[in-house]
Amino acid sequence: MVISVAQMSLFARDNYLSTPAGLLAQYRQRRRRRFHFSIDDVEPRAKESMSERDKDEVQKQLLKQLSDLRRRAFRGSLTMRLMLSTSEKTPTHSHHITKNLLDLFSKPRTRLATGRRSLLYADDSQIHALAVTCRHGEVAPSIKAEAGPLGSLLTDLDLATHSERERDDDRHDWDNSRRFDEAMDRFNETLRDEADFRRRFGDQAFEGFLRVARQEAQEYLLGRAALRPLDLSMMYDISGRALGLDVADMWERMFVSTPLRISLSELPQVKGASEVWRQEIDQKLHSFRAQFGRLIDPLVVPVALEVVIKPPPPSRQRGLHDLDNVLRSYLIPRVVAILNPISHHAFAFDTGAMKRDAPALLSDLPSEWKSRLAKPPASTRVGVTRYEVWRLPPCSEGSRGFVSVAIVSDMTGYGDVFGKIDDEIEEWAESLERH
Repeated sequence: MVISVAQMSLFARDNYLSTPAGLLAQYRQRRRRRFHFSIDDVEPRAKESMSERDKDEVQKQLLKQLSDLRRRAFRGSLTMRLMLSTSEKTPTHSHHITKNLLDLFSKPRTRLATGRRSLLYADDSQIHALAVTCRHGEVAPSIKAEAGPLGSLLTDLDLATHSERERDDDRHDWDNSRRFDEAMDRFNETLRDEADFRRRFGDQAFEGFLRVARQEAQEYLLGRAALRPLDLSMMYDISGRALGLDVADMWERMFVSTPLRISLSELPQVKGASEVWRQEIDQKLHSFRAQFGRLIDPLVVPVALEVVIKPPPPSRQRGLHDLDNVLRSYLIPRVVAILNPISHHAFAFDTGAMKRDAPALLSDLPSEWKSRLAKPPASTRVGVTRYEVWRLPPCSEGSRGFVSVAIVSDMTGYGDVFGKIDDEIEEWAESLERH
């Protein structure tokens, strides 16, 4: 059999694309195709509090960036990351800001000079993964976003999990488990020796030491509930599809039964079911607080909210729930009201006690440390650093969907799975260069 030059060239190309270098080249090409945009000099606000002029300005700036890059509206499923900064003394909370912005990113307002029917997308129901980070008390307002096709992200997810397996980084997991055990031991020992500690060093010293021990233990405990790229890869059944296997159902059952995750029934589908679902949220959150209350009541580390939604089968769906509405209408208000989490790492430090007990130490801190201790507006103290929500494919006929919620320690507010996927692939790239 004679092989033509064109066939040899095609074979060489396909062979290259399956090599580590080829996979990385394809990943970086997909990454360059993501649409990044920013809205300058507009304070992020809710729909009711944002002026008509600012709403027009958001769309005007978005349209210009779309036009400059010749980008059309997304027609299929997409993913979205929002990075927000507010500068007001009493800012709007992030989930209300997000609702307004997602609406503005969709249909052009009447005063926008464009023939486009849609800006970034036709409807925000197209968003299948959403991550929102909001920093309050910043010098200047900022709205930054990244959008991309869901399919591209799933391809990146497949690459990230393959690279994780190749590195076989069990030592990282072992180190985290060891540190968690050590932190829990310190916390338990502090409570066990409370009477002796108070007698020898005083009440204030004990309370300060207990706070530090509780913070460390909370950080490691709640960090164990964090969503991993591997979890999503299994639940999207990315690897299984290629092998002709179905691992999603097995992994989902194991995932939702994890003690640190709060498992809820599927989203309400019929009229009148919403109130029952809200009652279930309250009951599960109170149970979570009761189970871990000795450690997490009060919460003294900032936390993020990570949510995975498995919709019911198409035959039982009565309208698709927009992801931001699930968080805004149901979950965030109840999590904030019941668990009372702090929204920023600065609230984790008792600066009042530092001023009282160690004023010289506080005054001698480097300026960058003082800036870290500077607190955002008091009205934002209770809240979440970020929230993230993923919509999985619908469950099969005869099965029921679910909503899985995790309260995750997050000192920075930038620990979403989007970033973890990119970080995992870049770590793999660096390991390839070393070898």
